[in-house]
Amino acid sequence: MKVFKPNHDFQEFLAASEKRLSPPEHMQNNILEYVKSELQPSHHIVFSKLIGIHTFIGILTLTFCPQFTMSLTHNQKLYHFFHHTFGASICMMICGSIFIGSGAIFAAYLLNKQEVMLIKKTKWLYYISISMLGVLSFIFLGAEIYLHLFSYWILGASISGVYIFEFNVSLRNAL
Repeated sequence: MKVFKPNHDFQEFLAASEKRLSPPEHMQNNILEYVKSELQPSHHIVFSKLIGIHTFIGILTLTFCPQFTMSLTHNQKLYHFFHHTFGASICMMICGSIFIGSGAIFAAYLLNKQEVMLIKKTKWLYYISISMLGVLSFIFLGAEIYLHLFSYWILGASISGVYIFEFNVSLRNAL
């Protein structure tokens, strides 16, 4: 059994580290760049990932909640329930909340911690932009957009995106 001698072990460590060769400079730079990119992700990479998540989840939500009369299944039952129960404006807020909020749930768990922290710093900018891109995609796909319904949809989508994302990040951190 080896006896632990703190001073002797430390002296051995110092002597061994003097004999070691340093890695090549380009390898050190590559490692530093990799660590920096992992600890400080760029906005365009995070935004691209967020768009990807919201696109996938948004397509799934179109199976049961038609946004601006766009649906993959042409099932209007949920839409008609919201529309007849709450009116057109609240219905658009609910549809925007479902469309963007469901993506926010998944984004809070799929993105890494540094990416989540970057989104939290400018969350309103991210979610207003994602909401606007959602509406633009509907326009490009041929949906009829009316200004008063569009504004309620954006409002519901942006607010729910921010608060649902925040709630799920808090839940993720608590677990």
